[in-house]
Amino acid sequence: MEETNRTYFARRAAEEEARAVHATDPHAAEAHRKLQRAYVERASVGDRWQDRDIVG
Repeated sequence: MEETNRTYFARRAAEEEARAVHATDPHAAEAHRKLQRAYVERASVGDRWQDRDIVG
């Protein structure tokens, strides 16, 4: 994964964290936290991201 992609995912994680903090609806806040965790995971994987094997 290119460095620009990891930067993008890290930036999106920060945006989702800010949205979670400022959300007034608890369900929306939880959704933003889940997205934030997904973006952090994607940013941290970096070059180790492996394509899934297609079976069949």
